[in-house]
Parts: sequence; structure tokens; C-alpha cells
Amino acid sequence: MAGARALLAACYCWWWLAAAAATELDLLGALSLHNTSHAGVTLAPGTLPQRSAYVLQGDSRSLQIEGEAFNHAAELLRRSPEFTVLTSLRQEPANSGTIISFSHGFNRYLEVQSSGRRDEVRLHYVAAGGSAPRVETFPFRLADGSWHRVALSVSGAQATLYVDCHLLYRRLIPPPDRNFTQPQLTLWIGQRNNKHSLFKGALQEVRLVSGPHGYLAQCPGLDSECPTCGQFALLQATVQELTTHIHDLSLKLVGAEARISRLEQCDCQKSCYSNGTVHADGATWQRDCNRCSCVHGEITCRPVECDRAECKNPVLHPGECCPTCLRQCLLWGNLYEHGERFAPKECAECVCHDGNMQCTRVDPELACPRLPCDPPQQFSVPGECCKFCPGVDYCNMGHSCDENATCMNLNTKYTCKCNQGFQGDGLTCQDVDECQEAGGLHGHHCHSNTRCVNVVGGYVCQCLGGYTRKDKFNCVEVDECEGNTHGCHADAVCTNTPGSYTCRCRDGYEGDGYTCMPICPGGCLNGGTCVAPGRCGCGAGFAGARCERDLDECTPPAPRTPPPCAPHALCVNTPGSYYCICAHGYKKDPILNTCKDVDECTEGSHTCHHSARCVNIDGGFRCECFTENCELSCSWQGRVVSEGATWREAGGCRVCTCAAGVAACARATCACDADDNVTATFQLDLLSTAASASLVSAPASCCPHCDARYHCRHQEMHHVTFRSGERWLYQCQICECLLGEVDCWEPECEEGGACCSAGGAPHRLQLAGCEPPHCAACQSAARRDGGAGAGGAVVGADARPHAPQASRRAALKPP
Repeated sequence: MAGARALLAACYCWWWLAAAAATELDLLGALSLHNTSHAGVTLAPGTLPQRSAYVLQGDSRSLQIEGEAFNHAAELLRRSPEFTVLTSLRQEPANSGTIISFSHGFNRYLEVQSSGRRDEVRLHYVAAGGSAPRVETFPFRLADGSWHRVALSVSGAQATLYVDCHLLYRRLIPPPDRNFTQPQLTLWIGQRNNKHSLFKGALQEVRLVSGPHGYLAQCPGLDSECPTCGQFALLQATVQELTTHIHDLSLKLVGAEARISRLEQCDCQKSCYSNGTVHADGATWQRDCNRCSCVHGEITCRPVECDRAECKNPVLHPGECCPTCLRQCLLWGNLYEHGERFAPKECAECVCHDGNMQCTRVDPELACPRLPCDPPQQFSVPGECCKFCPGVDYCNMGHSCDENATCMNLNTKYTCKCNQGFQGDGLTCQDVDECQEAGGLHGHHCHSNTRCVNVVGGYVCQCLGGYTRKDKFNCVEVDECEGNTHGCHADAVCTNTPGSYTCRCRDGYEGDGYTCMPICPGGCLNGGTCVAPGRCGCGAGFAGARCERDLDECTPPAPRTPPPCAPHALCVNTPGSYYCICAHGYKKDPILNTCKDVDECTEGSHTCHHSARCVNIDGGFRCECFTENCELSCSWQGRVVSEGATWREAGGCRVCTCAAGVAACARATCACDADDNVTATFQLDLLSTAASASLVSAPASCCPHCDARYHCRHQEMHHVTFRSGERWLYQCQICECLLGEVDCWEPECEEGGACCSAGGAPHRLQLAGCEPPHCAACQSAARRDGGAGAGGAVVGADARPHAPQASRRAALKPP
């Protein structure tokens, strides 16, 4: 029965999930672009009927969703662990732009981006319980100038990408955070914020759909029968909760059955049995001096409640439960309580007993104690039956004074007096709170900068905060700043105040005075930390006022300093790091992890004329003639080039020469290259035989990096510009300027298909303040060898001037 209930509840939950309609928000509609004018936005025809398309262009626009629309979008994402971003777009080739972004400042919180530079779709997000943004990359070229329909669904821990209603990728990811409690969180369409990652092209649809199978709003013909990851997780949690409830109900049912079983053994009246007597349910009776009652078969008893006796000496008679007062006595016009004694005259004693006054004579010989003094020294006191001796210590013989009182001897008896700080009759003394009154016999005498604190039998004058004791009743101020007893930070100024002090951070620091941090205007980049006002402490590989400048590890080393790379390897600088590749004429030895000579003669990669003989040399080859009909011309791409000839390739961007049968090419020099301090390390294709060719000026089409129109600005430091083709590091990502467009991606530790390692110790881009690499081989090697090893790892088989590209994951083929 219990199992049937659980199954029924689970089926109901599943039916409710499947029947629930997804809630969506039209983000383009929320911008009201058709009713307003926005810079960089123009109306254009699209592919979807009854929907307007908008072309986004330019470097300055602001498509921010605010107010109720923003709150609605955030609530959709909070409401369900499943959501889908739907868009119809046409992106310009080579553009890298954001489609939709929840961001705060320069930081991404949840963003969908398309990179035309690297042909990939990116999901940027902050994982639940984390703070640093993560990125999931889906290789696909959206930026091809054609219209595409894109649906990116997140269901719990699963991300799915559909393009043109074809399933391309399904990935497992850490579930994104859905609290949306980041400070100053904003929502943008077609850009990350008002300056960065501007989408260029046309948008006709941008919708946010909450709930499972959100892609059906764009592609209704796709399969939706199978549960989503989020639905399955919710169903699993519901079944677990139902199982727990059923278990609890089963335990309660077992307990109820046990109680019912015991109840069936009792009579229906639930009566009580006591000493052979049956008492009905609810009956009360008295047993001895206790009042008992029967409640649902249980007997409870408690003592009989007695009225208060209004006399000094109540009497408890045998057989009774409560004491009573006996009669008073009247003698000579005075009333006396029962048991009260008094002496009407010398050597006589009377006692009241239940209304009768009984008097007896006291015999001094029997009742009085023996005196230690001689009879002539003894004396009588009026009203006393016994005689006394002078100088008797009555206090030592025993007294009844309070512990906070002093016993004092008199001639015939003793008396009690409360001590200083107490008040009373001596037999009972209570503490006096001197702090309630200033001055006098019973008041305090605390003076300035003190407060009175009452203690048992007296008081103390406690110094106020910031003061120290002068004497028992006075305190004087303490200069904490001068005595160095303050709690101010080392970079704060201490100012003494009456009874205290204040702390204020020095100029160039910020904080509450107790904790002060240096201020670096604009912050430190690339993992740098602010170590002093306006000065950043940069991590390895960076320099500059804000650590914005990459250090070129490949510059010629100082004398007696070993080069960064192994022999015959060339150093390639990257933002924050470097890597090594084999020079032209060498290739990587996969076993020794060094660069070994390429035998161009054996491999057939030489350019000697067929009549000449190829002779291999270290790092190259030479051509020799041993016959009369021998030529030292060059065999180049199926044709023969005469010795000493010069020609251009790649539209004039490369200049080649033939020298004694050896052909070599180099990049033609651009006009702006003369101002660059470029080392020979980066002229990877430049050989000595073509050195003069590199001085040939290249046409303007080969030099886009010289054109200011194709320069890019730094994301935060807008006075810093980069030429087309230059790279830098920003927020732990490699950024590149390409024809005026900026694209950023996570640095990868793979180059040429192999993990960067040398001698078993991995070496990858050690980026200051960044997370470890997303490379399983490098991570496992780092764990095995205890961290990153020395530099100089050879990662490529030949020399090429390109920075490492991100490795791609295999995509699912469209059905």
C-alpha cells in the first residue's frame, strides 16, 4: 500500500511537470526599439514573419533592460533550474559579440557570447556556491553573415546547444548560480556592458524561456518526450521526499497499533484501581494528606493545599493535615499568642497555652548559672532574676548577631551592630548600595572620570574608558596615541580624544582606521596586488604601473644567464608567459623532448635543383655541384627559380630569395615595423639568406596592424591601445585585437597536441592570480610531479609565429 501511494504521488508530480507551461520573456520587445531611437540600432528585414529585426553597428550603444523587465527576467531564472535562451541572428564575420549578458561592471554573471574570431559559442556563468566566472565553449561558426536560430538550454547540470533546430552539443556543467544577488547586476542585449563585447550584425529574436523543453518555442518539431536533466533531478528529489514521508508514517502507524493493542486490554471506562478500590475516570479522593484523581486510567496525587495560618505559633494536631491557631491569652489588658512567654516580675515566668496563662516562679539557685566572681563582687539588675559579674565576655559565650554585624559586650548582656556598608538591627543586616547616593555617611565619594560600582559591604570607583587611576576616588585621562596602546593600523593616524581616541587612514589608504589598505587608482590588473598607494605588486610575467604590461621573457638574457629555451629552440612570448618551439630546420624529439636536426635531404624537403646534390647540415642544408651540367637554382613549388632571384608571395606580404639552391622566405617589412623593438626570436621564418628581403616594404594590405582604424583599446585602461594581431591578458583570459575587434578566451596548456612538459615537469602559461589550466594531462602531471617545473619545454615540431590556439572538443554531428 505504501509503495502504491509513493508511485501515485510520483506519477502525479511527473504529470504536473509535463503539463506545466514554460514562462518566457521577449527581451527585444522589452527594449521597445520600435518606439524609441537608439544609437547604433536600425530597423531591417528579417526571416521571421511579424517580427522586426534590428541591425546593431558602431562602437557606442546602450541596450540595457531595466526596471520591471529586469526583475521579471531574474525571477524567471530563480523560479526554475531550467531555462533556455532563444535567438535569431545574423552575425558579421570575425565579430566577437555578446548576445545576452547579466553582468556587474566588467564581470560576467551569466552570458551567451559568439566569437567569430575563434568560431565558437560561449556560455559564461558563475557556478552555484562559487564566485569566479566559468566558461563552457561550443565550437561552431555563427559569425558567417547568414541567419541562424540558436537555442541554448540549461537544465540543472546539463547544457544543450541547438542551431537551426539541430542538436549540436550536450554537456555536463556545474549548475549555474540562480540567486541573482550580485551587487549592481545589470542585463544587456547585444553587449556585455556599455563598452565591451559589442555584437555586430542583426538580431530578430532574443527570448528567455523558463522551464523544461524551452527550445520547443523555437523548434516545435523536436523531441520532448524524454525528461530533461532538471525534470529528472526534481522527480528524483520528490520521490526521495515521498519515501521519507512514507517511512515516517510507517513508524507512526506501528506506534499507533501498539497503543491500540494496549487499549483493547482495558475496560471502556478507563477506571483506576487503588488499594482494592475502583475509582471512575475523573473521580477524586483523599488519601492521608494527599488529594488523588483518576485521569484516563492514570492516578495522580499531590499534597492537600492548606490555608495560611494567621498566628506566630500554629499547631499541627495528630490526624490533621493542616496546622491551626490556638486561642490567645489576655492579661492586664495585653493579648499574648499561644506559646508566647514573658516575665511579669523578677524570678517569675508566664506562658500562654491555648487561652490559659500559666505562670511559675523561677528558683534562682536552680535556674541561674554559677558566677565566676566572688559574692561580694556580684550585683543585681532591676528586672533580672539572676545576678551578674562585672567584665563578662557575653559575645564569646555565644551570640546571634548577623555575619555582617559586630557583637559588643554590655554590663549584663551583649548587643549587635551592623558593620560599615550594611544596615539593620544587628540580628539581620542588609547591604547598603552607596552608589544610589553621593556623599554623606551612606553615599559614595567617587569623583571625576569614574563611575561607582557597588560591592558587598562597600563600593569601588572604576575608571572610565580611556582613563587610568590616580587614587582610590579619582582617575586621569590616558593618551593612547602617545603611549602606543591604541589599536590603529600602522598606516593610520591616531588622534587622542577625551577618554578615547580615533583612527583615520593616511592619504592613499582606505578603511576604518583599524584596517587600512593602499589605494591604487583603477586597481591592479593581471593578478597584481596593491602594495602601496599607487603602486602595484605584479606577478610573474607582468610589469607596469597597473601590471598591464607583459614582460617579454624572450628578450636576450643578461650575460651568464641561461636562455629560456633549449638549444635550437626559439622562444615565443605570450601574455604572462612564454613557450618554446623548434627553430626552422629542427623538429621535436618526442622521447628526449629536445630539438633535433631535420634531414631535408633524406625527407625530400630541400629546394636543390635535381642536377645538384643536397648535403645536410645542422639546422639546414646546402646544394653542391659535382658535374658540368649542374645548376644551383632552386626547385620551388613545381617550378625552377634561378639562383639570386627574388619574388613575392601571399599578395606581396612575403618576400622569397634563392641563394645557391636554398630558397628562403620572410615577411615583408611594414612601414610601422621600424618603430617596433622586435627581436629576432619572433622573426621565426627569417633566415640569414633572406635577411635583405625582409627589408622590402610590404603593401598596405599586408599591414593592418599599422592602420589606426584597426587598433583596439584595453577594456579598462582606455588610453592603452593594441595593434591588430597583438594579445594581452584580461581577467585570466587571453585577448587579441584583430582588425579592430577584441576577442578573449581561456588560455590552454596544449600546443601542437601535446601538454607542455619537459623532463616530466609540466610548464604552461603561469598566469598570476588565475585558476589552474583546464587540461587533464597538465593537471595530472602537476599532481604527479608536485607542481609546475622549469621553463623551456619544447611544444612544437617546427617554428611558426602564431600563439597557441585553444584545443577544440568534438561536436555532435547535426542529424
